[in-house]
Amino acid sequence: MSNDHNKAPRTKIVFVHGFLDDRSAWDDVLSRLGEDFEAVALDLPGSGAHLNDEGPFTLRRLAESVIAEIDRSDKPVVLVGQSMGAQLSELAAASRPEKVAALVLLTPVPLAGVHLTGDAANSFRSLGGDADAQRQGRLGVSVSLTPRALEILVASGTAIQPTVVAQVFDAWNNGEAAGATPSAYAGPTLIMRGVGDPFVTEEVIGAAVLPRFANAPLVGIADAGHFPHLEKPEEVSRIVGDFARSLDRI
Repeated sequence: MSNDHNKAPRTKIVFVHGFLDDRSAWDDVLSRLGEDFEAVALDLPGSGAHLNDEGPFTLRRLAESVIAEIDRSDKPVVLVGQSMGAQLSELAAASRPEKVAALVLLTPVPLAGVHLTGDAANSFRSLGGDADAQRQGRLGVSVSLTPRALEILVASGTAIQPTVVAQVFDAWNNGEAAGATPSAYAGPTLIMRGVGDPFVTEEVIGAAVLPRFANAPLVGIADAGHFPHLEKPEEVSRIVGDFARSLDRI
């Protein structure tokens, strides 16, 4: 057996959840990651342990909580952000490029936003407190969520105050102007998507995410939609772990 197993982890992986979620969305990935890394999943302002945080709930404000976690680390950090969490992770990486060893964007909402309007926007904005609507919405963008995984998501989403839900939707939907230009983060970047995701499609990534990074491979996860970390946690954990380990060889 290699002596590496007994060494202290050299890298910290920080997992950043998406809209309507909290840190529990990452439990199945964290449990499979092994002991090679220090790993933590955050609760963003307005979610999980921070349900009672006061606003405003802008992308920049949410990203500050990710930056604070980076600043607490004495190790190089790999940021893994899903959906809206990808926007926040990129903003945080751009703010702390000397401390962020790599960036993983999972089913990433483009930093520039998606700019939904009309009924589509109103349906997202009004999800707060509506368990049935949240359940149907999750099922509509996933492929292989188990009943248990679905209820994890619904539990986190229905706990969030409706006014916070509306503000956070506006934040990721409107995006940031920086998303219209090449990414300010130039470090190693990996993009992952669920092959069956009808929301963050290959076309969306090809138009608004991939061109912003100089050399970011795109990995597709079969039999998964918008929530590969809950639909295929074993595969997501393996890919993230392999990517983080590869940084030592760069």
